[in-house]
Amino acid sequence: MRSNQSKQKVKSLLWLKRLLLLAVWLSALIVLIITLFFSDPIANWLSNLGFIKILDALSKLGVLIGVTVFLLELPKREERIIAERKRSHFEYWKAIDASAASGTVTSYARKIALEELASDGVSLRNIDAPNADLKRIDLTGADLVGANLTGADLTGAILDEANLSKADLYRARLYGASLLKAKLESTDLREVLYDEYTKFPIGFNAAVAGGYLIAPHVSLQQVKLSKAILWGVNLQEANLESSDFTEASFHGAILKNANLQRANLKGSKFGNANLEGAKLNNANIEGANFWNTKGLTIEQVKSAQNWETAQYSKHFCEQLGLSPQLMP
Repeated sequence: MRSNQSKQKVKSLLWLKRLLLLAVWLSALIVLIITLFFSDPIANWLSNLGFIKILDALSKLGVLIGVTVFLLELPKREERIIAERKRSHFEYWKAIDASAASGTVTSYARKIALEELASDGVSLRNIDAPNADLKRIDLTGADLVGANLTGADLTGAILDEANLSKADLYRARLYGASLLKAKLESTDLREVLYDEYTKFPIGFNAAVAGGYLIAPHVSLQQVKLSKAILWGVNLQEANLESSDFTEASFHGAILKNANLQRANLKGSKFGNANLEGAKLNNANIEGANFWNTKGLTIEQVKSAQNWETAQYSKHFCEQLGLSPQLMP
């Protein structure tokens, strides 16, 4: 009996709750309908109430106070922005100095720091970054007067409108770099390596400045490029006769049908390079490394000088009649 009574009470409460919700929804609907049909009279009536006028005045006063506070805080905000920018610049310079002090070649922090400083218009005059890995760096419009970028890898770098006057780019690599409208007054570009995709200022002759075009079919006879880094370059059918490439690195380079006759290749590295049809007659290959070289034949090797001292794969050593060598 008691359980039946409890159930009836619960049902009664649920019905009551539903009736209340229905009454609330109906009331809201009625208010909405009245507001829609009598919106103008209601608006006029509310606008004449003193309370509404006070709220309107307070809202306008709040806007005025907000604008005043913003204007008063503006100088302080600018000071904070300037202070934060100085702190950021200080951290960027720390990263650059740390890389220079340690002699680090590849430093992502240095690259980002240089880009950020350049974008903020900070002078990078006399920056010291020899042999630095700066591939694809964006230094558009940067002040690089007197910068030391000797041997730096600037492959794909954007140096448009940069001021490189009196900068040292001796032996830097500019493959695919863009230097449109860059200032190159008294810039040291001796032995700079560039390709057909490199963009120099209109009318500028990189070859006259001492640079070397690295591309298929070029003529680079008797040039001196010892220890040059020529990774993955395309020198197919290039004339490199009698040139000095002592200890140069041709890793992955394309040298098909290239003329390397009488070239000094002592200690050079040709790992994964393609030497198919390359002429090595009387070239000095003393101590050169030909591990995993493609297209190399017995006839090519034996036409060179000091071929017995070069390094080859085990199978190639057997073909040459040499004792197998340990992989370096």
